[in-house]
Amino acid sequence: MEQAEIIDTFGMYHKCQKKFKKLAANMIVSNNDNGASGYSNLFTLFSVNQSTDWWIDTGANIHVCADISLFSSYQVTHGGSVLMGNGSHAPVHGVGTVDLKFTSGRIVQLKNVQHVPAIKKNLVSGSLLCKEGFKLVFESNKVVVTKYGLFVGKGYECGGLFRFSLAEFCNKVVNNIHSSGNEIEVWHSHLCHIGFGCMTRLAKLNLIPNFTLAKGSKCQSCVQAKQPRKPHKAAEERHLAPLELIHSDLCEMNGVLTEGGKRYFMTLIDDSTRFCYVYLLNTKDEALHYFKIYKAEVENQLEKKIKRIRSDRGGEYFSNEFDSFCVEHSIIHERMPPYSPQSNGVAERKTIL
Repeated sequence: MEQAEIIDTFGMYHKCQKKFKKLAANMIVSNNDNGASGYSNLFTLFSVNQSTDWWIDTGANIHVCADISLFSSYQVTHGGSVLMGNGSHAPVHGVGTVDLKFTSGRIVQLKNVQHVPAIKKNLVSGSLLCKEGFKLVFESNKVVVTKYGLFVGKGYECGGLFRFSLAEFCNKVVNNIHSSGNEIEVWHSHLCHIGFGCMTRLAKLNLIPNFTLAKGSKCQSCVQAKQPRKPHKAAEERHLAPLELIHSDLCEMNGVLTEGGKRYFMTLIDDSTRFCYVYLLNTKDEALHYFKIYKAEVENQLEKKIKRIRSDRGGEYFSNEFDSFCVEHSIIHERMPPYSPQSNGVAERKTIL
């Protein structure tokens, strides 16, 4: 009897005592740059009815898909081919990304998936999954997929191969939108986010590739960049007497200490006269101490009382001691809304200077 070496679907050699017969198996041989081929580039793909099922192959080092509708992103390629088991070459039409949704609800994204329509069974390379951090455990008639100890999904043996248990998950709509939208987004970015109307005119002039623009398409970056704030109301004409309103702010001097070792400065500005006091502080909790000094001095010199103080929502003005002091001396403490420095523009402009 003649011995033959047959490569099974897991890339393992088995010797059988029978005459060699051509198998109805699809075999991929990837050629390198020199045109040479070897066992490391050899794949065996069992050929059955075409379906959306995915099978794991520990002997393959590429992912292969026959149905273009399963791709979530896709790029056309030219010139690539694979060697079939019957000696013919099958062309590679493209390469892209496929999202597999397991029955556990977790999604595994397969990258650089080869689109070979002549292959009638979709294969997942076990070695590529392991390189991406996945762990495959084969036990009895089941395969379990985990990643960093977290359960991802499973599959069961069927006809000598392990088939993943996947939920019904179709990328047909996603594929069409993503493939077209991806090209539009690339050119939109290359052209510095010009309007889609200008891009359409450029396409008609054959300056850029033609594309189909879906109705209502928007660039998220452009939308975020063009979101305006309502203009802040201009300050009303001042009719206040001195000390009726005091603007205050506290700022750090960009990490540079003064000769006396001070790190912060505090401004107190009278709204009526715009006269400004500046105090140097070691720490922020000294704000109340210097406000007491300021209050005693200006009230003694002008023989008037401070009625209101306006500040941001900094922690130095939110202490219980500061609030208690204002309540004790009947001073109204006005706090600005968060993330709106323009509301306290008098003090903010002074700290910028």
